[in-house]
Amino acid sequence: MKKQTIIPILFAATLTFLASCNTNPTADQNLQDDQNRREIISTVVHHQPYMTEMMQEVMNNDSSKQMMMDNMMNNPGMMNMMMNNAEMRNRMMGEMMNMAENDTAMGNTMMQMMRDRPYMNNMMQMNRSHTKHH
Repeated sequence: MKKQTIIPILFAATLTFLASCNTNPTADQNLQDDQNRREIISTVVHHQPYMTEMMQEVMNNDSSKQMMMDNMMNNPGMMNMMMNNAEMRNRMMGEMMNMAENDTAMGNTMMQMMRDRPYMNNMMQMNRSHTKHH
């Protein structure tokens, strides 16, 4: 009788143990830990292929793309960094032009931002001179 009771209990305990050993945390669970999140972000930022993949994801998500554009428009340092990277500059300029073409309100907002921020006009001029020579 004891043997019939012990075997199912051991079997259940073994299954529970194996299941608990085999759990993989989700991305969200990894990012909830401050230390893990900082390490993940640092790894992505310092690894060019990861950074490129992340930027492609940002540009494929409308709300992330808008947030990035807003940050870029309001931060001359970020604008300079983006404009000094030819691939990123061309992609961002193309995205901005597409947004302006598809949404006249957005196009008007972008034009107003350029008028209000002289450094943006300078960046546009720099982009034109780079594309003419290349």
